[in-house]
Amino acid sequence: MLTRACWSVGVPSRRQGTAREASSADSGMDIAELPSDILVEVTANIATESATPLIDIVNLRRSCKVFRDATAAREVGRCMAVQREWTLHWWDKARFLSVLRRCAASGNAEASYILGLEEFCNRRRKASGLRHLRRAMEHGHAAAAYMIGMITLHHPRSPGGTERALERLDWFCAPASAGPRTRRRIASVRREAASVVRRLTFHRWRVAEPPAPCSDPRCGEAEADAVEAWGGGDEEERRFCSRTCRWRHEYCKFVEKI
Repeated sequence: MLTRACWSVGVPSRRQGTAREASSADSGMDIAELPSDILVEVTANIATESATPLIDIVNLRRSCKVFRDATAAREVGRCMAVQREWTLHWWDKARFLSVLRRCAASGNAEASYILGLEEFCNRRRKASGLRHLRRAMEHGHAAAAYMIGMITLHHPRSPGGTERALERLDWFCAPASAGPRTRRRIASVRREAASVVRRLTFHRWRVAEPPAPCSDPRCGEAEADAVEAWGGGDEEERRFCSRTCRWRHEYCKFVEKI
């Protein structure tokens, strides 16, 4: 990936010679003469598409001063595919978190999302964790909005906590009446969120309190003519009398997943 991307702007990898020699032979232009925005765009593309983005960016940074400056651009940190660097979490967690912080400061939604869960799950810093998650949500991260809702339902200590949780959950999801597509999205986000939580910590959640009984005796019943499962195939579609009951049910499903 790094070699191919470098050649696209006339810059070879170390095995192919120096950047100046190859760029002169290939394009007749010194790489230093290329516009900085093009260099940043190429570098950001590597950070986004590479299977090993951190290794490639580090190698590119070491190749020459021009790319060292390009790799320092905010856009590169924003585009870094940090979700492909989970191996680093196990081998060098301090470095992993350092990379996440730098990327989050550049507006990387996934980095803010993982940092938020790290703060909440492992460091017991709920306020800090929610700040990171809200930042990710502001950048359009659906799983961050989902986790804000789950965390708030898990710790409903303020009078308006449950309502705020429901607002966060409704942010990324239309009402259940929207149909199978919405239910599939909920199931997909649930799996994604549970997967990240399991990777970050061995601690498991317990349901904070049993769901309050609903006055509607049919609330939560499986639909007789259901053709699409709420959980993406592992349970029946259900009807709920309110969004509160629907999201309490989803909260219980999430806790089961982790």
